[in-house]
Amino acid sequence: LASEGIDLMAQVREGTLVEQHETYRYRKGGERIDITLTISPLIDADGEFIGFSGISRDITVRKQYEQRIDHINRTLTEEKERLRVTLHSIGDGVIVTDTAGLVVSLNPVAEDLCGWKSEEAAGQPLTDVFHIINEKTRRVCANPVEKVLESGRIVGLANHTALISRNGEERAIADSAAPIRDASGAVVGVVLV
Repeated sequence: LASEGIDLMAQVREGTLVEQHETYRYRKGGERIDITLTISPLIDADGEFIGFSGISRDITVRKQYEQRIDHINRTLTEEKERLRVTLHSIGDGVIVTDTAGLVVSLNPVAEDLCGWKSEEAAGQPLTDVFHIINEKTRRVCANPVEKVLESGRIVGLANHTALISRNGEERAIADSAAPIRDASGAVVGVVLV
């Protein structure tokens, strides 16, 4: 810290205002505190440097808050990566939607089944990406996301359901859709498997 102080004083002697320089100091009892320094040169009427004025602010609480936020962000990033790896490892097609029935993501198996890349499907209505019909009647099946959102429960597709992929390929499927709930129990989306 001594060399840091010498460097700062040299800058101030040259007429530079040092603003919001972050550093730390120790209190009498040995407790470390984080501070910002603002150091201004004092110049006399002849333009000569005669000293400096300085203000230091204790920013320890702010730094602790920033460290907590950084920790939370790292944890969220790690959790998001774990979820991504898990979804990509599942052998079944998985589609996630929001409560408006718009696609949030597809895993690779669902991409293959539907013929949509996850990036292309994101934000599209589920019915555009997950086009299902009754194999026997050829009628469009009810949207499973709407059923989940209405009931708040897991729902399965009726027998004889076929998925028509983007390229027109038809596949018989078995499916279930379940609500995604947040920590308070509110439905925040739907997952189809």
